[in-house]
Amino acid sequence: MSLALRNTLIVHGPAGSAPPVLAEALRAAQAEAMPHLPPLDLLPKGDDPGVDSMHWMRARSGDASLVSTCTPVFIQAPLLRGMSLTHRDLTPIARLVADRFFVVARSDSPWATAAGFLDHIAKTTTRTGGYFLGGINHLLALSIADGTGADVEFIVTESEPAVWNALIEGRIDWGVGVAAEILPHVEAGTMTVIAALDGTRRPAFPDVPTLGEAGLPVSFQLWRGIMAPGGLSEEAQADWHAHFERLRDSDAWRGYLARNGQEDAWLAGAAFRDFLEAEWDWYGKHLGLAGLLPEPA
Repeated sequence: MSLALRNTLIVHGPAGSAPPVLAEALRAAQAEAMPHLPPLDLLPKGDDPGVDSMHWMRARSGDASLVSTCTPVFIQAPLLRGMSLTHRDLTPIARLVADRFFVVARSDSPWATAAGFLDHIAKTTTRTGGYFLGGINHLLALSIADGTGADVEFIVTESEPAVWNALIEGRIDWGVGVAAEILPHVEAGTMTVIAALDGTRRPAFPDVPTLGEAGLPVSFQLWRGIMAPGGLSEEAQADWHAHFERLRDSDAWRGYLARNGQEDAWLAGAAFRDFLEAEWDWYGKHLGLAGLLPEPA
């Protein structure tokens, strides 16, 4: 099938989350790098993030006309729900970027520093949140609570964007998120960034210290990439690899990385597939330690 007919990108997260930001960046990058192609058609499938996209693609095995954004939820959801459908039923195309997380609070928060945040949560119960138990928000909250001996209540919200509504409305006290999620709220003046969850300060917020600088070295790297339906021919896979590698060499893509403090983490084909197997093992271990995996049937 001609690349000219390959123009559908499934967006696996809801409006207000990071996947639509990635999808719009890819759309802009394609328009710049390949102006002869039809505009990339974005297909929202994020009501049940990751899962809706996985089911949609399973029903279209061998279809080389569409791909989907993907993140670790393609690993987490099958593990947490005991799903028979996993990433192994799909075709990994490429890992694109590495993303980092930040601790955030309302702009009127009394926490002026990362050290003040750690000191406070060690002395009193605080609330944080995410849209499912076992999500990255939850695992990072458990790490911060464990490292400080804090009593942290985890509130499950109805969606990823709802985490930030809960924070702004005062239903939770702090949260963790990536730049693409929190930037609109920080720029609107409703949220402030307390610390970066990485080994070094991040370009998106260069003046924000790491949590490690305050004494608690919690860090996490999130990947974002592209997945396709299962059953794709080797030729179709190679075409998609070349397609997305070309998009990386565009001003639109470089601007997306810079604005959101992300790094290029290109890994295509079999290398991405092997990486996903390692991710499956990592999440399986840590979700098991958290007591969140279903009992074997």
